[in-house]
Amino acid sequence: MGDAGLFHETKPWLKKRWPFLAIGGIALLALLFAFFGEVGIISTRNLYGKQKQLGAENARLREENERLRKEVENLRSNPSYIEEIARGELGLMGKKEIVIPLDRKEDAASPPVPRGKKSRP
Repeated sequence: MGDAGLFHETKPWLKKRWPFLAIGGIALLALLFAFFGEVGIISTRNLYGKQKQLGAENARLREENERLRKEVENLRSNPSYIEEIARGELGLMGKKEIVIPLDRKEDAASPPVPRGKKSRP
């Protein structure tokens, strides 16, 4: 037969162990898919981390939503709160109030003297 017959002969160790090799190969593929597949261990772990992050963001947004809900309620029903906002954020004043402009540069240069106590030279 010559050299051509060598390629058609099967090796005896391969003939006896091919079922084990096939099962081992399938098990290796299954293991790779279990770790790196779309629903594998690594992807699942990443999804749990993302879920935890989104849960924390959701809780923060719920707190902010509740704070804004209370602020809206105060704006609708609490005149003193509206006045406080108008004075603080918009710089508005009441009808009977008088504005006395002060030179802030002079005030900032010298510290205020406490009342009832004499300053020391």
